[in-house]
Amino acid sequence: MRTTKIASALILLLATACNEGGTEIEGVNLNPENYFDVNMFSLNRLVCDPFGGGGNQTPNGGLKANLYYLEDGSTPLSHVADYFTAGTKSDKIIFFSQINVPTRLFNLGFPTETGNTISKDSGETLIENFALEIETVIKLGPNDEPGLYELALLSDDGSVLQVRDAGTYVTVVDNDGTHPTRFGCASRSIQMNADDSYIAKIHYYQGPRDHISVIPMWRKISSDSEVGTDVSCGQQGNSMYFDYNNNSAPKAAYNGLLARGWKPLDSNNYELPASIPINPCTNGTAPIITNIAVRDMYDGQIQVVWNTNIPATAQVLVVNMDTGQELLTYSDNVLRTEHEVFVQGLQRNVNYMVQAVSVSDTYGKTISYAYNLVIR
Repeated sequence: MRTTKIASALILLLATACNEGGTEIEGVNLNPENYFDVNMFSLNRLVCDPFGGGGNQTPNGGLKANLYYLEDGSTPLSHVADYFTAGTKSDKIIFFSQINVPTRLFNLGFPTETGNTISKDSGETLIENFALEIETVIKLGPNDEPGLYELALLSDDGSVLQVRDAGTYVTVVDNDGTHPTRFGCASRSIQMNADDSYIAKIHYYQGPRDHISVIPMWRKISSDSEVGTDVSCGQQGNSMYFDYNNNSAPKAAYNGLLARGWKPLDSNNYELPASIPINPCTNGTAPIITNIAVRDMYDGQIQVVWNTNIPATAQVLVVNMDTGQELLTYSDNVLRTEHEVFVQGLQRNVNYMVQAVSVSDTYGKTISYAYNLVIR
């Protein structure tokens, strides 16, 4: 797996779609109601479910997150809000189907859909001193009963959950600070009926390595007098709720939460706010790429042609193998089965890796095998 710094290659590009004779092929214009734009969440900036979690990405479901991190040599911070003001905002966008991370070691980082792993300025994989600014809508799932609910956050390190009430975001759970896995309980309840939903923000940070954990949970209660009364409220310990040396196996403290009616929110409880038109991590029908050819057109220009078995978009991923910098070309968002893309502004005597990229109208994504060449 390649590892690159958070950077962009400045390469001038020109993309067209033509047949072998050079005449323009009539493409299939996309339905505007689908809000289909592969440039909005470019695959080389897109991270899908980096913590796992087991849920299915659906077109309107899930959670979207912005990623912030501390530069090399920065002093770790102890409040999640400080990461948003003092940290560096990554250009990568993260989508989760759900958030359910039992206590475990975190050393894999954030891989993008094109195979890179987000790194710090030193080139080291980003696995500590980062924060996530998550937005979603919380709702009842098909198996959840209407009623009064208490929320909680089980996390290592700090986490805060806010819901929008009467146009203002209100903190419902404050489990902030640097600490081992801790069960933070709510300060107020929320009413959840079949048609109720709450626009919500979940702010989470991972301080110094190595353990990570974050699980939004809730339970149905009878009255507000039950809020904050669970015996686990404020109880913490990295070995208290899960055995991180044994595949994060649940321990007595976590099983006790479940027995007392607590439940992790799952993918049925999250949908995207209306401001986010689609979940680009949706697993649609992926096109099959065939007949790919890459030609050096000289003077820093290459031509890439290929076919797809179903109408799909056309982009080219170019990676400078000497620097690790990458570029994913701009798409015109027109679906075709015959594709031609020109990329200009490449450097001579540099080794490049080139791949064709096509996305179907159901967001099925395919990246071709790698083609290596040295520009002449």
